[in-house]
Amino acid sequence: MVLIYPVYAVMMTENVSEFAFATLLAFWSASVLFAEIPSGTLADRVSRVRLIGLSGVIKGLGFLTWFLLPSYGGYLLGFVLWGVGSTLRSGTEEALLHDTLHKLGVPERFEQIHGRGAAAGSLGTIVAFLGGGYLAEHSGFELPLVLSALGPWIAAAVAWLGLNDVPRTGPPPQEHEAYFDTLRAGVREAVGRPLVFRVVLMTASIACIWGLMDEFMPVFLTEKGGVTLFDIGIVYAASSGANVVAVALAHRIPARTPRRVAAVFGVAAVFLALSVPTSGYVAAAILVISFGINGAASVLLTGQLQRAIKGHARATVTSVAGTGAELTGISLALAGGGAAELADWHTTTTFFAALALLLAAVFVMRGIGATPDDERAPG
Repeated sequence: MVLIYPVYAVMMTENVSEFAFATLLAFWSASVLFAEIPSGTLADRVSRVRLIGLSGVIKGLGFLTWFLLPSYGGYLLGFVLWGVGSTLRSGTEEALLHDTLHKLGVPERFEQIHGRGAAAGSLGTIVAFLGGGYLAEHSGFELPLVLSALGPWIAAAVAWLGLNDVPRTGPPPQEHEAYFDTLRAGVREAVGRPLVFRVVLMTASIACIWGLMDEFMPVFLTEKGGVTLFDIGIVYAASSGANVVAVALAHRIPARTPRRVAAVFGVAAVFLALSVPTSGYVAAAILVISFGINGAASVLLTGQLQRAIKGHARATVTSVAGTGAELTGISLALAGGGAAELADWHTTTTFFAALALLLAAVFVMRGIGATPDDERAPG
């Protein structure tokens, strides 16, 4: 329920250049990068429920900053707050869900329940996209910005009042284990175990492309002409609707190895490429399909990672994957913004689609995403 989501790219590019907007996204990724692993390790040591609630409070402050300081500096501060708030949730929610299901004796239902949670989140964003686009079209950006701060704050209250911490799975940490001991344990598993490293590598490369394309989509569609702010809200809502269906049904897709998940990402990349030469509304429909398929692939990839982790530093391992994604995201944001500055947003989208197709092909054809016999995933 963050109403500024569908239009903040348009709002910012009215005040800053295309490349300056890309640098804001790069700084956003940098803030996540520096906080990702420390926050993940923190989630392996303190209350995960408290961290999830705190993330909502900080994220809401970020949107309020955009309202109070509508300038490059204000946008930068808001993105930093958003990034830090996001890192407190990143890996924390998945670890809490995994351990809760383990306590209940149904760990195999992770993809199903995680997909339902993602679908519920998408239903909220559908309302936000429609409402935000409409309000921005008829009353400007100020009201959506103020209302955007409320959504994360409400989520924080729900987390603190409605969730419970559960015991961690895996071998327990040594008594009085230091913070950096937990950090080392997580990093060692992320890069030292082949199956975990393969999934981390996929997360750090192909999986993050759609996250950036999600930020660039409004200006990409506006460049095609004839697309209003309300139209952009509708497109985002439709994309979230497709995502609801895709993530809720992701557990039914027979893709329980990294190689098969890479193939699903490849299908999403094909649709992303098809959006470039088509007209505005046709391109929007194709993008909706691409984002839906990507949502399903992301749920499957998350399940791969959670099943592969065996140690107690679960959130730390997830944060290592997130850190890799942010490193890639910074590079791609600057490259995409530079391409748009020199040419246009169609060039940026073409670049992203080609890169996604290439990575998917490498993971599938060269076997980088294959699972060795001694660590083969079910299915």
